[in-house]
Amino acid sequence: MLFDAHTHLNFEKYTEEERRGLAAEIEASDVGCIIDVADCVEAAKLALKDADDYPWCYAAVGIHPDHARDYEGICGDDPEKRRAADARLEADLEEIRKLAAHPKAVAIGEIGLDYYYGTDDRDEQQELFRRQIRLANELRMPIMIHTRDAHQLTMDILKEEGAFSDERKTWFPERPAAGGGTEPDARVQMHCFSGSPELALQYAKLGATMSLGGPVTFKNGKKAAEVVRQLPIEYLMSETDAPYMAPEPLRGRPNKPPYIEHIVRRMALLKGMEYDETARVLTENGKRFFGI
Repeated sequence: MLFDAHTHLNFEKYTEEERRGLAAEIEASDVGCIIDVADCVEAAKLALKDADDYPWCYAAVGIHPDHARDYEGICGDDPEKRRAADARLEADLEEIRKLAAHPKAVAIGEIGLDYYYGTDDRDEQQELFRRQIRLANELRMPIMIHTRDAHQLTMDILKEEGAFSDERKTWFPERPAAGGGTEPDARVQMHCFSGSPELALQYAKLGATMSLGGPVTFKNGKKAAEVVRQLPIEYLMSETDAPYMAPEPLRGRPNKPPYIEHIVRRMALLKGMEYDETARVLTENGKRFFGI
């Protein structure tokens, strides 16, 4: 059994026929479970519909940093614009709160910071991020993090908002520790982790889990490969982020959850483990993290 810890069956450009076809491919593969990840309220509703339709599908509900521009003015100096933006954000967060009550909603995500495309909405991204961490803490749910070009700030905000607090760690069962025994788990997934091995080890000590996808198979994916080599497998998950970033040897095509086999095979090679054992441990890690 394979576990895809971050994918987008709810992708807005899929037609219903394409979505049903992809579901059939998943059912015919060794993939036994996927987390269908939303990036906005409407996507969250569709992810939960997918979860209702398919027993192997679970949903993460949240608002991606790309949507921070929807709340322009939330951090500005104009009181009227600020009130209007705050009302929009509160209404959307209330929707996410309601959707998170669904029995197959297993995380708040994907949330975070993305500074790759510019700097004009950084304040809005940070406000959106902070409020969703607070929501995840209020609901005592796992958190799924997206971060690009903002690694240190992401960690700082997670710490400041209590994502790694001792109290939060008491809400979840402990996880296996490298070398034996168990240790506290903050249930914070660093999705498509692109930081250094040193940063990954810092996150692991805080109670986070690194999720790796297609880049670990790329020829230029040396950093991702080194993260897998250095980080104990207890702190790793496997994902596709489909339809994005298909792994080698399928790079350049739209990605699909069944392609996760190539990612897990590469991770097994990097860890010096048998493929079946790697798949088993990564699946256990994913099911435990999301409470499945």
